[in-house]
Amino acid sequence: MTTVREIVHGQNLAQLTSKSTIREAARYMVDNGVGSVLVMDEGDLRGIFTERDALTIFVATRRNPDLTHLSEVMTEAPQTLSPDATPQDAAQRMNAGKFRHMPVVDGEGRVLGVVSQRDLIAVGATPQP
Repeated sequence: MTTVREIVHGQNLAQLTSKSTIREAARYMVDNGVGSVLVMDEGDLRGIFTERDALTIFVATRRNPDLTHLSEVMTEAPQTLSPDATPQDAAQRMNAGKFRHMPVVDGEGRVLGVVSQRDLIAVGATPQP
């Protein structure tokens, strides 16, 4: 059976530091065709910033994207998935938490990648009611 580890295998981590700005994150996501960036400082996962966050920040709060750092607007200490989780388990957790992206972190705290709803659909995983 497929695991989350197989889904993220070989994935380049989309990551920026907490001092990066909203504009830098938005530009990174557009340039790299990703829907989220991990916020990492010195190899440690601090948070996640998603396209939904960018929309909320730009439209609803009118923060200046050139002056606002990710540390101010990221989801801190995001929920994570074990690399041994099944796609079905991932889909259920993401559905329950209303997440579109979840970091995959091994038992030693290393970030292996990010699973998206699109990844799960591609492997046929759908949450069960």
